[in-house]
Amino acid sequence: MGNCQVKIPATSANIGSGFDTIGVAFKLYNSVYVEETDGGLEIEVIDASKKFLPKDERNLVYRGIKTVFDKVGYRCDGLKIVLNNEIPVTRGLGSSSSGIVGGLLAGNYLSGNTLGTDEIVNLACKLEGHPDNTTPAITGGFAVAVKTDPVSYIKLPVKNNDLRFALFIPNFPLNTVRARGVLPKAVSHTDAVYNISRASLLTASIMSGRYDLLGTALQDRMHQPFRKCLIGGVNRIFKFGKDNGAYGTYISGSGPTIVSVIDSSIENKFYSEAQEFLNKHMNNWSIKIVEIDQNGATVNI
Repeated sequence: MGNCQVKIPATSANIGSGFDTIGVAFKLYNSVYVEETDGGLEIEVIDASKKFLPKDERNLVYRGIKTVFDKVGYRCDGLKIVLNNEIPVTRGLGSSSSGIVGGLLAGNYLSGNTLGTDEIVNLACKLEGHPDNTTPAITGGFAVAVKTDPVSYIKLPVKNNDLRFALFIPNFPLNTVRARGVLPKAVSHTDAVYNISRASLLTASIMSGRYDLLGTALQDRMHQPFRKCLIGGVNRIFKFGKDNGAYGTYISGSGPTIVSVIDSSIENKFYSEAQEFLNKHMNNWSIKIVEIDQNGATVNI
């Protein structure tokens, strides 16, 4: 009987203009320990999310494991799963994706590593419904992913390690179904061109290191204008980012976390000023600054 531990990074998707397509992995992690047992399913959550995460077959980690087992025809008598989550749940930082990816990679390891990365990416997209969170969780770095069958994706080369991501995290959740429900059923040709041009610029800016263009590249008419009404204080945080040297600011995933992209040279100053700003004006929010995770999820024996 085998066992393994999987470390999965947080992710930020829908990056400005990159709705349902562009995501990035952060150095903020969930860990999944999986052990084959003599029988039954035991799931233990050792962080605060144990209050509401399911501990039965509905659990996303278990669903990921079972997906791989079913695909490759592997069977075991029982499983013990232990979860330790540092990624805030229901905050737009890929906590659900981390569970799916952790389960898929654990299931793949226990069943003999028969599936390659492309197959894992494709299975993750099918379980999540879109590939912009699960793909960078697997590949690390920035990833551009398109929901084809199989998923078409590329990990973008990042020119240097000068970027930091300031995560403004509120103490309230935002349901993804609700956040998708406010989006329009169709957009105009003008708005489509607006987003296509900026998503293209976003990709080029990351690859070339032209971070000065991120202010334009992160602009969006597909999702952010409609979701702002669901996140109290969002405009104040966008303004704070602009006034304090951020390259640009965007809603992470479907929210409610807001991300300001900054240069590493202003990390300490930005953090202290953001902390002071939040304490004074928005004390139901916290600030965390993270780097890009370039490796993606890893499996350890």
